[in-house]
Amino acid sequence: MGFLERIINRTEKLINPKQHSFDIKQSAQTELIQKAGGDDFAGTWIDANGRRFEELVNDPRYNFIERLGDEKTHAEALKEIDSKLYH
Repeated sequence: MGFLERIINRTEKLINPKQHSFDIKQSAQTELIQKAGGDDFAGTWIDANGRRFEELVNDPRYNFIERLGDEKTHAEALKEIDSKLYH
């Protein structure tokens, strides 16, 4: 992520934190759905994992929103969420 993108990301986070969190969650969920089988599998994935995904991402113990929003910790956080969904 370039310097300008980081500034825009921080600005969005400060101006509208709820939208920023929603965007991060939506992006992470989309990545997990793509990994699980793509758009054809989206409805099934959401039915099976949507509630647990929301619980995990919103749990303050894991700090997933911040970790997913940071390019340095994004992949690790996504992998951790994925492992917690299936175990």
